[in-house]
Amino acid sequence: MDSVIIRILDLPPKIHGATVKDENGDYNMYLNARDSEERRVKTYWHEIEHIRQGHFYRTDEFVAMLEAEVKKAISA
Repeated sequence: MDSVIIRILDLPPKIHGATVKDENGDYNMYLNARDSEERRVKTYWHEIEHIRQGHFYRTDEFVAMLEAEVKKAISA
């Protein structure tokens, strides 16, 4: 399916968001309701970049490396 389903809910304060691919092939994005709208928008684009770069298919790589790729792409 490859749809992006966005959910805004209370997450721990240091967690801005996360995305999980489900059994239907959809991306379930969780954004922290405690964050400002501006922070949630930044987190949304950060998570979209993970999807765009195919990080959900690169499970053998370190998370820190994938995060660095996203930060580089967003800052370009």
